[in-house]
Amino acid sequence: MTMQIPMATAQARLASEAGRAVELSLGPHTVVADHAERGSGKGPTPLELLTASLAACSAMSARTHLERDGDPGDIEVIVTLDAGPPTLLYRRVLLGYRLDAGEAHQLADALERTELTMMLKPAFSIRTQIEHAGDPLN
Repeated sequence: MTMQIPMATAQARLASEAGRAVELSLGPHTVVADHAERGSGKGPTPLELLTASLAACSAMSARTHLERDGDPGDIEVIVTLDAGPPTLLYRRVLLGYRLDAGEAHQLADALERTELTMMLKPAFSIRTQIEHAGDPLN
């Protein structure tokens, strides 16, 4: 089997005295992940990192898509993981301004085609909701 050029690499180091706190090397960055009780660990849990990855990718992709028509302002993405069944990633995209229904559908469609979304789809159902001021737009 030949190795392809990696799209991303992460290295995990678990020191003997660290309990479950894992030091992750992500390129030049270091992050600590932990599997302790929610809120009491030294870093996010692996599942929190998963949801954060989708939230970050979605926010960046939404900005890229919306910048075509000018400055989109603030974009907030909240991703929650529901154990199901089926296992569901629920992605809420909160915008600082209102889109019409067609534009909201176009944004949701663009988010369905991001690399990370495409990689996660075989394992998870992903539901996307575009909102402005708490009002669903799609």
